[in-house]
Amino acid sequence: MMKMGYKVFRTGIDALDKMLGGGIIEDGILLIVYNTGSYGWALGVEVFKKFIERGWYGVITSYSLPYRLLMKYSTAVRFGFHTFGTEGRLAVIDVFGSVNGVQPREPYVYSLGYVDGSTFLPKILTLYKRLILGKPKRIGLTVTMDGFVEIFGEDAGMRILKKNIALKESYPRSNVDEVLNVFLINRDRVSSRFLSWLSQYAEHIVEFRPTERPGVENLVVLKSLLPEFEPSTGIFKFKKGRVGIRLLSEVENRGQNV
Repeated sequence: MMKMGYKVFRTGIDALDKMLGGGIIEDGILLIVYNTGSYGWALGVEVFKKFIERGWYGVITSYSLPYRLLMKYSTAVRFGFHTFGTEGRLAVIDVFGSVNGVQPREPYVYSLGYVDGSTFLPKILTLYKRLILGKPKRIGLTVTMDGFVEIFGEDAGMRILKKNIALKESYPRSNVDEVLNVFLINRDRVSSRFLSWLSQYAEHIVEFRPTERPGVENLVVLKSLLPEFEPSTGIFKFKKGRVGIRLLSEVENRGQNV
């Protein structure tokens, strides 16, 4: 779907697409913000999974979790992580393992070797270019931006991200390339300054807020750069590995629970 001269891709989650104003902007960032104890991260995984199921190539960049724990999280949300990997439909860039000296055990898991603030960006860009060769439709999932901050620090992290954004502006892309990014971030682990800075570069921001009901949260779409967008709130529910979203206005009008 084309809007204002750029493509917009539906996530496949109808309520979320409606709240975003149509979907996710081409080459855009969907930033999902949650706190400790939230299942907001599960929505990011669900969006990522739906695009892979539609034939997109996925790249998970893991800053926060070792591979085995990443597998357990994927099982909790019914994501066939290992199957997609062995079928060549996704890759994992294991930054956590790289900085902690852990060698990958699966063919679809990649290490960067030793990295620091000066070597990280050239190394990950070199690997990423190799992984995406011949894959015009691709989606990235960052697990998580607070883990990225823990490794590099907020100031160095901002410099790395700014440099990456500048490189993207100058790097020529094919007209057939279709790229999306999902960033997960736990707001409890970063400063408000870093979150504010990161938010300005995200085309879409979804924030989760706790309720008194276990597994039920308020989902607020704070930002979307699509012309049809208007800020709105939904009810998010996580149960038995499944996610569900209902617009708050619909729930109130019908007097129903999610």
